[in-house]
Amino acid sequence: MKITRFGHSCVLVEAGGARVLIDPGVYSRGWESIATPDAVFITHRHADHADPVRLPAYLADRPDLPCYVEPGVNEQLIVPTTTAMASGQQITLGQLTVTVVGGLHAVIHPDIPRVGNFGLVLRAPGEPSVFHPGDALDVTPDDIDVLCVPMMAPWEKVSQTIDFVRAVAPRQMIPIHDGLLNDDGFWMIAGHLSARTTAQFVPVRDPRPWTVTRGITL
Repeated sequence: MKITRFGHSCVLVEAGGARVLIDPGVYSRGWESIATPDAVFITHRHADHADPVRLPAYLADRPDLPCYVEPGVNEQLIVPTTTAMASGQQITLGQLTVTVVGGLHAVIHPDIPRVGNFGLVLRAPGEPSVFHPGDALDVTPDDIDVLCVPMMAPWEKVSQTIDFVRAVAPRQMIPIHDGLLNDDGFWMIAGHLSARTTAQFVPVRDPRPWTVTRGITL
């Protein structure tokens, strides 16, 4: 398995003979250079996860590229073709299975209506499992090797993140949702997560590939 970060919550996961692009948003850079992913997944409608300008253009240039979205995304973006997904549904690409979990975005403030959000569990035979939660910490699937852990958000505090990582109990975690963090804030939060959970923190911030095999970073 290979995971490449493109900033904030955008990652490319390559496993099971498939390449899956997740959450190419406004704070992410370089994902437009991915010529031929097998699918795009959008966890929810917010622009930091679904760029309202670049993403429609990217999909228009690739009319045969499947794009699977939380249903609310279709209310926000003008895109050529998308497939709305619901919790419990699965998509199989090669030997990679992507399972949708969850349903609602985390609470930002009681005055702000909650939107839909789904998390993604990616599994391929003989390869590590990956969980990308989108913008929520309330779903904790079992048997996760690599957790994409949100680092900072208007809806999040460090104590919640620590409890979330403990509940998922991954072997490793990589940062996502860090587009608004400077280096000092990033390393402060990374230190809390490393000191108070058993997962190995892998500080991948640049757009570079990261290969993982059963809990061993290569």
